[in-house]
Amino acid sequence: MNAGEPVPYHLSRRDAIKLGTLGAAGIVAACGNPARLDPRAEAISNPGNGKPSRGGVLRYGLSTDVSNFEPQVSTGAAATTVQQLAYNTLLQYGPTGAIVGDLASDFGFVNPTTYELTLRDGVTFHNGQPLTVDDVIFSLRRIMDKRTAATSAKFFTGVTSISAAGRNKVVLKLREPNVVLPHALAATSTTILSKEWITGGADTKTTMMGTGPFKLVERVPGVSTTLARNPHYYDSDLPHLNAVQFLPMPDDYSRVEALLSATVDFIDYVPATHIDVVRKAKGVTFAGDNTFGFGFVGFVTNRKPVSDLRVRQAFAYGLDRQSIVETAFLGNGKPITGGLLPPGILGHDPALASRYPYDPDRSKHLLRQAGLSTLDINLLTTSTYSVIYRPAEAALAGLQRSGINPALTRQEWLPFRETVKAHTFPAHVWGTSITYGDPDALRDFFGSGGTWAKYWNFADDRVDALLGLGRRTADPGKRAEIYHEVESRVLDLLPCTYTVRRVQGEAMRDYVKGYAHPKNGTWTQVSLRGAWLDKP
Repeated sequence: MNAGEPVPYHLSRRDAIKLGTLGAAGIVAACGNPARLDPRAEAISNPGNGKPSRGGVLRYGLSTDVSNFEPQVSTGAAATTVQQLAYNTLLQYGPTGAIVGDLASDFGFVNPTTYELTLRDGVTFHNGQPLTVDDVIFSLRRIMDKRTAATSAKFFTGVTSISAAGRNKVVLKLREPNVVLPHALAATSTTILSKEWITGGADTKTTMMGTGPFKLVERVPGVSTTLARNPHYYDSDLPHLNAVQFLPMPDDYSRVEALLSATVDFIDYVPATHIDVVRKAKGVTFAGDNTFGFGFVGFVTNRKPVSDLRVRQAFAYGLDRQSIVETAFLGNGKPITGGLLPPGILGHDPALASRYPYDPDRSKHLLRQAGLSTLDINLLTTSTYSVIYRPAEAALAGLQRSGINPALTRQEWLPFRETVKAHTFPAHVWGTSITYGDPDALRDFFGSGGTWAKYWNFADDRVDALLGLGRRTADPGKRAEIYHEVESRVLDLLPCTYTVRRVQGEAMRDYVKGYAHPKNGTWTQVSLRGAWLDKP
């Protein structure tokens, strides 16, 4: 290894002995190359009997390299995917999208402002220390600490206290009812950490030490991240795999080719241009949806020229969304000309679906009302994810026909995020996913202090009031009415305008079993914990 290059976790001799036949004892660091796995790690016992086999190494073609390992601050889907194998949350989303226990064996509201969780027995961290209520309390308070800048912090603003009740129970007291608190506890970034590990000075960006089914062996930046089976995982049936090796493959074509040639077993973010190819390929399975992933143009609402609502509306009418679907995704998607909430999510209203149809003449008229004959504007996107930059490129022609002349700048993922955060450009083209199957997910986009709202410098008292009411209201019918009003008002104020809802999914060799694409608007790859390889 190069001097000073971080190697987050080294297997001690004792660890190697514990891992035994898992093959992790034979992992050898190789500078510039993925960790070499002992051939014993590749062995698979009892394949082909219809039941989960044990052993083998899953090689995962990851759409981009992991930026860092800090588990309570989201830095993108790649890092989250890796972290979910090393860390646990108190709750998680089950196969149908319903919330089930993870580290909590029992959980629920005991009254509208008190939520209790009972911890599982026998849970240990990767260093052998038992999980305690102190660890859970410390982890949740760390999320609420502004210095952490935790992704889930916004979900806990109404929590007034977190305390222990006996040896294994945690109690959360709320200022007011919050029916979506379970979603906060199931969020992928609401991870539970070891208090001793953190307070001892651990570098959470370069090391991992959780309670999850896999433990970090080695990361070679830009080359691989290797996790090995945790033999002391609380669920004795998991994991089935001996190891998972994540290989960053940002080039879409190379990632698909690696899967088709069986160089890797699994890939994420199947590019829309190859979905049909993957679906037709022999020996390959595609798993996806058209619910989670969507694109948008975001506006820095207090920056000229998009500080003028008429200019933002001109953008909304100037997007030829059907052309974007056809050009960028070869038809694998649907235009979004209205509200964000997809069918199947509480609050979805078809009446909002056609609020901003493609209308170049209306776009030009709005620009003239704003005192502009045409609009020259700098527009930012990323060069890393094709699901983002391809729609940005495909949108240019429609905008130009509508009197808008964007100068498109492309940046790598991390610089792009920082540039958006700094409000350097008046508008940007991005894409993301609904993270949980409740309309409260709109809070992160349009509630004051939400991640995306900050990017757009957007805040509205009425929207905030409605979002708060939605959290306090238990009746589904009344909640649906509340979120309809949220979306209607957002479409009036237009801090962003949606482009398309894309088909998004993963693909794997047919011998990869046990993986399920998430359902019902709960974006997570937690089912990788139970994957196995069914091949000789």
